[in-house]
Amino acid sequence: MADLIAKIRHYEGLLKEMLKVSEKYLGIISVKLLVERVLWDISQEYKEIGLLHYDEGGLSVEALAKTLEKLPDFPVDEMFKKFFTRYVEVMAKLIGKEQAEKIAEQLSKEDE
Repeated sequence: MADLIAKIRHYEGLLKEMLKVSEKYLGIISVKLLVERVLWDISQEYKEIGLLHYDEGGLSVEALAKTLEKLPDFPVDEMFKKFFTRYVEVMAKLIGKEQAEKIAEQLSKEDE
């Protein structure tokens, strides 16, 4: 269970960094709408992702973490990878592939 929470915290850090960088390009309102869109897409397969909360006050994974604590076999890695992939796909359409790739590169460097 501690491993699951550690994974969620790891992804929380990546998400916060991705959102911070995105806000520079798009602004917080646009990023909020983008996150809502991606959450909706991913929730079709993983309804739990809907517990992730993002607004002008920042990102919160608390409700998600509490729920997933009860589901030790939940595919956390797969869910978050789909979130990141979908987010970058939509962002690429909004700001262009080249800029989205730069953001993705920054995130992969920070994940190392």
